Amino acid sequence: MVAIKLIFVFLVITTTALVTAFNPRLMLKLVNDERKKVGASPLTLDSKLTSAAQKHTDFMVKTDTLTHDDDAGSLGERIKAEGYNFSNAGENIAEGFGTNDEARVMKAWMGSSGHKANILNKAFTNLGVGFGGGKYWTQVFGKPLNSRKSKRFARKRLVRE
Repeated sequence: MVAIKLIFVFLVITTTALVTAFNPRLMLKLVNDERKKVGASPLTLDSKLTSAAQKHTDFMVKTDTLTHDDDAGSLGERIKAEGYNFSNAGENIAEGFGTNDEARVMKAWMGSSGHKANILNKAFTNLGVGFGGGKYWTQVFGKPLNSRKSKRFARKRLVRE
C-alpha cells in the first residue's frame, strides 16, 4: 500500500511539472517565423536575456502585476545586471495566457503594433523568454554591444545624456 501511494505521489509531481513547463525554443521558432516573413534575420536564444526575462516574470508573479519595471529597475538596468551589454533592447510582456500557450500569446503580440514592432525589429539579434504563475510571459530582445563603432557611439551617447 505504501508503494502504491509513493507511485501516485511521484506521478502527481511528474505530471504537475510537465503541465507547468513551457518551451522557450517554440517561442523562438514562432518569433523567427514572423521575422522570416519580413526578411529579418533569425534571433538566437541568449542565456543572459533569458535570465532577465525569467526574473522579471517571477517578479510579476510575486506581485501579481503586469509591469515593465520591477525592484531590479528598468529593462536596461535588469539586462545590464545579467552582464548583457547592449546597443538595442526591447521587451514584450503579457498576462492571461496559460502554459503551452506560446502560439496564442504570439498571436496577441502580433496583433499589437508596439509588440509586433519589437518582434520584427531588424536591429535585434538575441531573445530571452520567461513564463510563470500560469499566466505571465516576458520576451526580452537585444543586440549586444560588441563592435568598436557601437562602443564608441554608446560612450558618446552616454556622455551626452
